[in-house]
Amino acid sequence: MEPPFRRPNPVPLRHDADRCIQGTNDDASISKMSCVSLGYFQDDFIHLFVRRRTRRPPMINRGYFARVQAIRQAVDNFLERTSRGGEGGGQIVSLGAGWDTNFFRLRSSSREPARYVEVDHREVTCSKARSMMKSPALRDLLADVGEDGAREEAVIDAGAGTVRGRGYYLAPADLRDPESVRKVLDASSVDYREPTLILLECVVAYLDGKATKDLLSMIAESFGDCCVLIYDMIGPDDPFGQQLIFNVESRGCPLPGIRSYPTKESHVKLLSDCGFARSGVHDMREVYEKHVVAEERKRTERIEFLDELEEWHLIMAHYCLSYGHNGVFEIGECPFEAKR
Repeated sequence: MEPPFRRPNPVPLRHDADRCIQGTNDDASISKMSCVSLGYFQDDFIHLFVRRRTRRPPMINRGYFARVQAIRQAVDNFLERTSRGGEGGGQIVSLGAGWDTNFFRLRSSSREPARYVEVDHREVTCSKARSMMKSPALRDLLADVGEDGAREEAVIDAGAGTVRGRGYYLAPADLRDPESVRKVLDASSVDYREPTLILLECVVAYLDGKATKDLLSMIAESFGDCCVLIYDMIGPDDPFGQQLIFNVESRGCPLPGIRSYPTKESHVKLLSDCGFARSGVHDMREVYEKHVVAEERKRTERIEFLDELEEWHLIMAHYCLSYGHNGVFEIGECPFEAKR
């Protein structure tokens, strides 16, 4: 794919860029809904957040399947390693969580961690809180029922964009400001000594290099035992990467992070520089072909025919999953490794 000859739109004002970035959450959620509708993966809760249904092209559906499957494998591996006699152990923190439904997936199957924290822009958390307030099914999963049968409802403030439920906390923060993120973590009652999995999906590309370093350094300094898992774009310098960047930036969403950390190697160095003792990275083609559960991969490849394999391989090579470990706890050499 050759890059267009015209330049992207001028860099927008910060509040306009923020609004555009928040809109990418809508796009991602609609794409996940497309996957669910076609049977790529199960999500019993996404329809409670996404009203509009649009069928995405096969290549997009398969790419989202790979992303969701890898993240789920990492989450499930983490919970298996930290469970305590069948009870949830460890903590999960999702920064830039959007309308992700992982918490409800886990809670409905009684496999949730001791604490699950989600952080995003205020507009996103307000929207998510409103959806929770409107849904009896979600409120049931957030409520706490004591041994005496007494029910304690979750505290939902849609205006502030906060939700506090059983083992769950949602609140807004500016990810460019580590202090605001740290305040949310403090308010969530996370235990900084407990094993913690921290997820950042499509966050680094939208932050400038310094903001990313400051955020990851704060995480490394705060948590004694943690694993950070980052899903994001790479490869901005080849023709395909230039086209990818143009497609996003022409909508008004600047991508300073992909230029600060353009390669797999730069992601590993970033994590090391921020204080993570061990780190690694795989592009999404490697993740899909070597780490996604083989049976799931074969099943989903039968859902829709994909004949543009060269373009598929290019797309997957322009996204990666990088990870950094700290402390004595480790999920394993590769957090999202499929169980054999």
